Order: sequence, then C-alpha cells, then structure tokens
Amino acid sequence: MTESVHLDVLLVEDNPGDARLVEHHLNSPAVAHFVDDVTISHVESLAPVDEQSGAAYDVVLLDLGLPESTGLTTLDRATEMIDEVPIIVLTGMEDREMAIEAINRGAQDYLPKADLDGDRLVRALRYAVVRSRQQRAIQRQTDQMDFFNSILQHDILNGMNVIRARGELLEETLDSEEREYASTIVQWSDDLIELTEKVRSVLETVTEEDGRDHEHREIQAVLDNAADRARSVSDDCTVTIEPQAVTVVADELLDDVFGNLFLNAVEHGGNDVTIDVTTTVADGTVTVCLADDGEGIPSSDARRIFERGEKGSESGGTGFGLYFVDTMVRSYGGDVWVEDSDHGGAAFYVELPHATL
Repeated sequence: MTESVHLDVLLVEDNPGDARLVEHHLNSPAVAHFVDDVTISHVESLAPVDEQSGAAYDVVLLDLGLPESTGLTTLDRATEMIDEVPIIVLTGMEDREMAIEAINRGAQDYLPKADLDGDRLVRALRYAVVRSRQQRAIQRQTDQMDFFNSILQHDILNGMNVIRARGELLEETLDSEEREYASTIVQWSDDLIELTEKVRSVLETVTEEDGRDHEHREIQAVLDNAADRARSVSDDCTVTIEPQAVTVVADELLDDVFGNLFLNAVEHGGNDVTIDVTTTVADGTVTVCLADDGEGIPSSDARRIFERGEKGSESGGTGFGLYFVDTMVRSYGGDVWVEDSDHGGAAFYVELPHATL
C-alpha cells in the first residue's frame, strides 16, 4: 500500500490573476497523478511570511516581483526568512542566466509563468520536496561525520597517545617479565592510533567538498615501502616488484593503501605467500597489479570485500582495510578491483591517474 502524499503550498504572489492561475493549475486533475491532496495558502508579500514560521509548509512558490523587492533580492530575503523549506521561483521572464543564479542562491527550481500547467507545476513541487529532504539528510550525515571526526581527533587519538606514552614509561622501568605486558600496551596503542588516523582520513575524504590535496607520488618507492612492511610481518613471504619509474596523482596515504593490500595478501595467503607486482601505463592511467598464490577470492565476493565492515571468515580484523583502500583510491580519481591470479590466488588491481609534468 503506497503512502498518501499531501502538500501544503505557500504561494507568495501579488498579482491576483497569476495567483488564480496557479491555484487553477494545482486544482487540475493532472495533480492527482503525483499527489493526493494540495492545500494552498496565498499571501501577496513577504511580510506575512516573516511573521510566521515557514515550517508549516512543504514548499514555497515565490514570485520575484513583489511590492517590497524584485528579482533575486526577493529570493535572498525569502531564504533568510524560511529555513529548510524548498523554494520554487515563479517569474514572468524567460531568463536562463537568472534561472541558473536563482538555483545557485538556493532555489529548488525556476518556472516561467507562461509555461505553467498543472502537470509541470505539480511535478516541480513534488520533486522539490524530495530533493530538499535528501539534501537535509545528506547535510545531517555530514554534520554527524564531522562530529565523529572531532571526537576521533580530540578525544580518542589524544587518549591513545597518553596511554602509549605511559606504556613506554613502564617498558623502561619494569623488570623483564613484566616488560612484555607494557610492550603489548605500546603495540596495541600504535595499532589503534594508526587505525584512528585512517578513519579520520576517510571521514575527511567523504565530507570535504574539495577533497584532500593531491600530489605526485613515485609509485616504485611506495611499493618498496609497502613490501618491506609485508616482509616485517612474515619472514617467509616472497615479494617480487617489477621496476617501473612512473608517478601517480595521490597523497601520503597511498603508502597505507598499498600497505593494506600487501598485508591482506600475507594474512590470507599464508606466511609463505608469493606476491608478484607489475605496473603498466596506458591512456593516462597507471595500473598496479598485486598477484599472489594464496587461496584466492570467490568471484561472488569480488566486489563485496571492498564494502564497509566486510572481512574474510578467517580474518581477525575490523573489515576496515579494503574499505579504506577503495575509498582512498576513488578519492584520487582511480579504481580498484580483484580478479583471479595466474598463480592461483587473488590479483588486486589499483588504477591511478598518471601524473604528467
């Protein structure tokens, strides 16, 4: 059973003829295809709007030519008075530049009066309400992520640094038998600090309008450092990197991107895993392939493993690693995917923009 849709519309129009025309269109049979009922409240200026709460309405139809103001100034005054209510501009002029500017200033739509009919008007009303609700939901999510990012930075991260410092102090003062416990505190503190920094990076990537600042990174140095991290975890793993002098567009977190991929291969491929790394350049992109001889990944999981919280059945991690990889690579304008490896395991492909001078 579909939910009934009722719209409370505020019409701000000083011309009685135009007001009657709008009311006529909203009472036409075409309206029933999009909404169940429309209630129209009509005022001739912004003064009554300023005296009452705009929250009582779902959408505002605003004429730009009112007694107290004309043009985009009217829209600016209306947006100051009406908070979180979508505004559709009505005008007697066909002006594309003004239409674009009205949208930039916060209007949901711009409708010339000469083109109005019941179908077009009610479509605009319904879609404006839906878009406005979606925008508010996105803004709430962004505000929440900003809040969580602040908590990570000022509370969790600072607290973990204090714990780590105390653990180091205990390492220096305790006897050999108890020092092992202090070393565990320091190690876990390092792991949690690193994870916190990565989570902060993801939050910044998805909430900042302009994204993170990108730079040119030498891919060979990044791969060599990531391979060293993998070897430090498993002395028996074999990593072969085909040399390739090429630069990509990324940032300092590219080291963690490939670090996660190498460690993922070691974790799932076993201590004696073999990892072959090749790099190709074509059509403005650089593609790095990490192919291992581990157990591989079922084709049904090839896309799902990059989703938030996903992890293998044998994994003791958080499921954040590959989600981090996917988020950061996409923020660089690249792509990441996994296929079957010629060695019998998994082959992770990371595609990045080629940095040219």
